[in-house]
Amino acid sequence: MNRRLLAVPALVFAVLAVGGCSAKTRGTANPAETTDSSSSETSRSAADSAPRVPEPLNAANITSDACTTINADGRATLSLGDGTSRSTANGPSCTFQEAADPGNQIDVTTVTANKNGLQDVYDTKANDAYFGETQADGYPAVYAAALDDRKDGKCGLFVGVTDQLAVNILVQYDHGSGASDPCSVAQKFGEAMIHTLKEG
Repeated sequence: MNRRLLAVPALVFAVLAVGGCSAKTRGTANPAETTDSSSSETSRSAADSAPRVPEPLNAANITSDACTTINADGRATLSLGDGTSRSTANGPSCTFQEAADPGNQIDVTTVTANKNGLQDVYDTKANDAYFGETQADGYPAVYAAALDDRKDGKCGLFVGVTDQLAVNILVQYDHGSGASDPCSVAQKFGEAMIHTLKEG
C-alpha cells in the first residue's frame, strides 16, 4: 500500500538538517553501547533526559518479528487482524489492519537501529512537530512525529521497553472514532504491547 510506505519515513524517521551539523537520527544506528546492565548505568550521563524503564522487558521476540508485539487478545481488543511483517532499515516492522476496515492500520517498528531507547527520541525532539510525554501501562512513552497529522487520523507513539530499545507505533486511521483521536488508539496498542511482553 503506497500510503503506508510513504507515511512511515515521513512521519516517524525523517530528520531535518539543522545548520549543517551532524545529529542523531531515529533511523540510523548510533555507536553501539554495551548492553551489560552495570556498564549501561555508567554510560548514561546526567544530561540524559528520558525517563528510565521501570523493569526491562524481554524483547527477544520483537527484535526479530515486530508482529509479536501484541498477542491475539490485544488484537481482538483493537479489532485488528493478523499482522504482516517486513524488514526496514530501522528494524523489524509489522502492519496491522482493522479486520472490518483495512483503511485503518497500525504500523509497528522495533527500532533496533538505535541503541539508546527513548533517549534517542528525546535527543531529536527539536525535529518533531509535536512531542508529548506519556506512559503505557507504567512504561515511559512519547507522542512524537516530524509532521503533525493528528487531525488527519495519524499519530506516532514511541514506547520504551528497555533503556536501550524503543518501539514505534504509527496509527493511520481513515474512518471511525480512531480517525478523530488516533493517539488514543496508539495508547491502547502500547498498553496491549506491554501486557503481551510481560506475559512473555
